[in-house]
Amino acid sequence: MKKHLILFLVVISVLLVLAEVMFGQEKTIDLAAEYDLSLRETSGDVSYYKMRTVYYHGNSMGITHSIDELITSFKREAVKIEKSTHLVKFTWKAAKIGHQTKLQEKISNWKILPYADGFAYQLDFKHFDFPGQIDFSPIPGTLQGMKFMVNILDAHAQFDLLRTESAGGISQIKKTGDKISNPGAGESTAWDFNTFIQDSDFTNGAYETMFTGICMVDGKKCAVLEYINTESRIKNKAQVTPKMTIEQEGTSNFWGRIFIDLETGSLIKGDLFEYVVMHATMPGQSQPMRLFERRLVEIWNISEEKYNEEL
Repeated sequence: MKKHLILFLVVISVLLVLAEVMFGQEKTIDLAAEYDLSLRETSGDVSYYKMRTVYYHGNSMGITHSIDELITSFKREAVKIEKSTHLVKFTWKAAKIGHQTKLQEKISNWKILPYADGFAYQLDFKHFDFPGQIDFSPIPGTLQGMKFMVNILDAHAQFDLLRTESAGGISQIKKTGDKISNPGAGESTAWDFNTFIQDSDFTNGAYETMFTGICMVDGKKCAVLEYINTESRIKNKAQVTPKMTIEQEGTSNFWGRIFIDLETGSLIKGDLFEYVVMHATMPGQSQPMRLFERRLVEIWNISEEKYNEEL
């Protein structure tokens, strides 16, 4: 009986090896192949995405004492895709934001941001002026309004613009292992927001993008792009109240990944991790406060049905 069992196990092992040899070739990925990782869509294409942003607020030592979480979604419509135009319309749904000081507990109290519902704009990725192409005036000049505005910047700065030629040098990233210095390295961008944020500037530090590999996500073969931005400089004035202006200056380090469907070129999911150190000076203070903040941003493709569900 024991001999029969051993023989049976040997036969099974041989069959498994043969099956892997015969059928495994269908799953083989050519890591030396070249791929087009740029924004690829045609006029009329529609897709839907959900985003989640978590703010980890820290004290002067960087220890987290509270969190904010923002959740929202948007519809992406390719309006006009031609040789000299890549016009896409974005329409957002109502967002919700929650706050928690008990870090081990889930957020239970959420506030709906109704001004996010229906907020729409168009971006031309062939002739873009970002974020200048977006009119943020309908969004209230409050801290929560600013966080929704920053959420919009996040949705495009990494997950769209890095896959363009002018902002991401995407034609230089064709096969696994390719690595480039991003064209945006060292560039400065203002991010003024109504009357709440003024005299702002975000100057990129070193900025690199690398095609790190290929993986399966939800049954789709995806390319993985990784990006890293180190020691960017931030400064701005925040008009917290009509009589109180806070001057802020600091640094940002952020990095993350983009997962791209190799068959369609669409974004399947992505993430961003950021660590910010700020010096904030309030009126009457001789020494600035030192503040730390971490952020996690996640984006993923969803169905139209999921998009239409309540948050």
